[in-house]
Amino acid sequence: MKRVLAGIVGAMLALPWGWHLLLVARGMALFAAAGLLSYALVPAAIAVARRVGAVDVPDARRMHDAPTPRMGGLAILAAANLVVGLHFDFSLPLKGAIISGAIVAAVSAWDDARSLPAAVKLVAQIAAAGVLWVFGVRLDFAPEAWGAWGEAIEFFVFVCWMVGIANAFNFLDGLNGLAASLAMLICGLMAILAIYTHQSYMALLVSVIAGAAAGFLPDNARFSQPARCFMGDVGSIYLGWMMAAAAVMGAWSDLGPLFAYGAPLLIFSVMIFDMIYTTIARIARGDVRSFREWIEYTGKDHLHHRLLMMGMSPKAAVWSILAVAWITGTAGIALVRAPAFSAILLLAQG
Repeated sequence: MKRVLAGIVGAMLALPWGWHLLLVARGMALFAAAGLLSYALVPAAIAVARRVGAVDVPDARRMHDAPTPRMGGLAILAAANLVVGLHFDFSLPLKGAIISGAIVAAVSAWDDARSLPAAVKLVAQIAAAGVLWVFGVRLDFAPEAWGAWGEAIEFFVFVCWMVGIANAFNFLDGLNGLAASLAMLICGLMAILAIYTHQSYMALLVSVIAGAAAGFLPDNARFSQPARCFMGDVGSIYLGWMMAAAAVMGAWSDLGPLFAYGAPLLIFSVMIFDMIYTTIARIARGDVRSFREWIEYTGKDHLHHRLLMMGMSPKAAVWSILAVAWITGTAGIALVRAPAFSAILLLAQG
């Protein structure tokens, strides 16, 4: 893992960044700061999890063999917010992201400790999306002639995006190291895209999120021995939420909706595919009959489970998912400067 990370960093530094190199250096400094803080705070998060009884006990649907604390995401949350608070000017959209992220994290932490009803979690996530919308983080694709109906449609799609991505990311938090490393990769791809679209603020923001996720890996990405802790919903829902918010906050292209929204769709396509595929399969089998059942249902039919059933080791399954995410994500970066026909082909590939 250390050599792989060294290779990634070395490759990034070797790229012809030009004047962007200073921005990359600052982004890496913020990445390191968030990572070190997250790593340092994990023991405190473990202590909190044990104190409130947030411990995953092995059963038929879980992959681990020993009782494991599941609120490690508190370290991710604290590290990300601390670095953002110290280094960023709080624009209205960023305030919305921080406040809404705190809402979903608080409800998710409560769920980790006491198991909330699905309806409560859903209402909280919709309310958090409303906060984000009020603070100016919005979709803008409906023609002006549609008036209030157009804005209503945009808000509905926005809520579906925020709630869908947050929960889709949570669904993939099923193997040691998968969620944190996938968050690192997605944020890294978004950082590269932000640099090439001249959004230094966005590049630095996603670097912080990536760093906070990276700091959690040493205690979780352990394949030859049990993980020290899981990030829990407080970590996975929070990371998914912040990445989804960043995708909407960014101005990824000025060539039209196909390019502006197509790039994030490709970068997030692995978790989108997993969510859609498992949802359709569960409905077809009759396992899910309502939105509440969709949120509450837990099973071993997600992408990582299927790779394990094919005979892959957990480590190989994690790397395979990351490889696919890398391929579709780089297609998203290429899309923003591709001709229209090529952009359609890239989206079809995703």
